[in-house]
Amino acid sequence: MARVAQGDLLAWRTLYERQRDYVFRAALRFMGNEADARDVVQDVFVSLFSRAGSFRTSGKLTTYLWRVVANRCLNERARARNRAEAPASGVAGLESVAAPEERAPDRQLEHREVREQVQRAILALPERQRLAVILSRYEGLSYEEIASALECSVSSVESLLFRARQGLAKALSPR
Repeated sequence: MARVAQGDLLAWRTLYERQRDYVFRAALRFMGNEADARDVVQDVFVSLFSRAGSFRTSGKLTTYLWRVVANRCLNERARARNRAEAPASGVAGLESVAAPEERAPDRQLEHREVREQVQRAILALPERQRLAVILSRYEGLSYEEIASALECSVSSVESLLFRARQGLAKALSPR
C-alpha cells in the first residue's frame, strides 16, 4: 500500500489482481447481485488508489479492504433507498448452508430451498448485523478483526452477532 500511495501503478495493478476476487466476493455477499457488486469493486479500487495514504501499515490489508467494501456497500444501498429503488434481493454469493448428502432430486430441492431461506434471512438483517454475520461465518474473521472492519468495539460485535442470531431464529422459525 505504501508503494500505491506513492503513485506506483505497477503496485496498484498487483494489489488489484491479488485482491479483486476477495473484494468482489465481499461485495457480492453484501449486495446480493453481481452487477451491484461489480460497481462496488470498481468504486473500491478507485478509492484505494486515491486514498492509499490513509492505510495504516500496522493494520491488516484484508480488514482494511472489508471496511472500505462495507462502507461502499452501505453508501450504495442508502443511495438506492433515496432513489426509492428496492434494495437488491438476490441471494448470489452466499455459500451453501449444507451440502446435500444424498443425490435424490427431492433432497437436493429441499436443501436448496433451505439455503435460499437462510440467505434471504441474512440479506434481510439490518446492515451492520448482516456485515457481522458475513464477516464471522463466511469470511472466518475473529471478533477483533470484525471490530476493526466495522470500526466498533469487540463487545459491539458480540452484540451485533447476538441480535443477528435472534433475528435469524425468528425469521427461520416455523410460523
